[in-house]
Amino acid sequence: MAAETPRNELTLRQTVELSLQSHPILASYQYRVKSANAQAQQAAIGEKPEINLTLEDALGTGEQTGLDNAQSTLSISWVLQGGLLDQRVKSAQSKADVLEIERDIQRYDVAAQTAHAFLTVLAYQERLVVAKNAQQHAIQILREIQKRVDAGRSPSADKLQAEVNLERRELEVEDIQHELTSAKKVLASQWGSASVDFLRVNGALTLNEQVINYDTLESGINNNPQVRYFLTQQRVIDTEITLVREEVKNRWRFNTGVRRYEATEDYGLIFGVSLPLGKSTRNRHQISALSAEQARYIADARAKEIQLSTQLYVLYEELQHSYHLNNALTQKILPRLERALVETQKAYSLGKYSYREWYALQNEVLDTRMELIDVRLKAHNNLTEIERLTGLNLMGLNLMGTSSAKEFENNGDNQ
Repeated sequence: MAAETPRNELTLRQTVELSLQSHPILASYQYRVKSANAQAQQAAIGEKPEINLTLEDALGTGEQTGLDNAQSTLSISWVLQGGLLDQRVKSAQSKADVLEIERDIQRYDVAAQTAHAFLTVLAYQERLVVAKNAQQHAIQILREIQKRVDAGRSPSADKLQAEVNLERRELEVEDIQHELTSAKKVLASQWGSASVDFLRVNGALTLNEQVINYDTLESGINNNPQVRYFLTQQRVIDTEITLVREEVKNRWRFNTGVRRYEATEDYGLIFGVSLPLGKSTRNRHQISALSAEQARYIADARAKEIQLSTQLYVLYEELQHSYHLNNALTQKILPRLERALVETQKAYSLGKYSYREWYALQNEVLDTRMELIDVRLKAHNNLTEIERLTGLNLMGLNLMGTSSAKEFENNGDNQ
């Protein structure tokens, strides 16, 4: 869904809505649903009545020569199908219901894929902020060291190391910019856009303090469309079994018409009734096959519930671990590293620490900030998958707020 002028920003909600409206995979479902509904309407049309014209006692021998003694009959016949048509409609409609659930499954997958792509772009935006802050800090450090070298207070080797440090920071910025461009392209493809039609995404890779209750999440498994798919398939088999039993019934066929007698030029009405012979158990093997198919769907539904419940548990445990890492990094590790960096910088200015020691601590602070982004990205990816499994809205408030890039910008002053 390309736009002539790129949008300035896109939120998570906007990207998901764009994908659900225009994703190439979902585009075909509207035609499949339309076809299924047409099939259900067609099922309501019964067998056509038949008109018959017969000629008897004509073109023979003797008195039957020619048409003088012929008998011609014009009649119409039809079959009573009332209950059969109703059941055919129900069967066709149940198959249309399955298609609707298949579309729901695909919509869940598309929404999750879009959320993952959105989060990837958001993470690269925040990595770029951190990398640019480190680049600017490297420029400032190089200027300070240049002054110290000119004043004879630091060896020229420190300047060379600072120049290498600056080159590495510039390469990191360039690398992240390339990755960000590719990530934007992937995100734009989710709504079928051939080009990137937005400048940036708006959100924050922050984690709320509120801990999600696992029992609440587990109860949402029953609403997963993959589980509903198997349950709906059971109902489809129910309608097919009922249809098979209805089709095997012997149905009355009626016919009525008028007969002309050429010899006397008289007319007479005719009326007839016919009923097929056969037992109502002729389709018992087909019913047995459908019953076995229904039992298979019941077993598959149970297996899918167990599979989804296991996936949910694993994702929940990983999410809890991500929360723990996030708290440790933000509340303990990163603050201490930043204080140590300030003290190391002071010690270097006094000649107590070498530049290599200062540089090593700068890298550790930078790596820790990048690690924090990775931890938060993994947590939000897990939240996305949990939402896909349970149908609960867990991410909207987390990703619709002000970008957490400001957090890194503020911290960059301490680097």
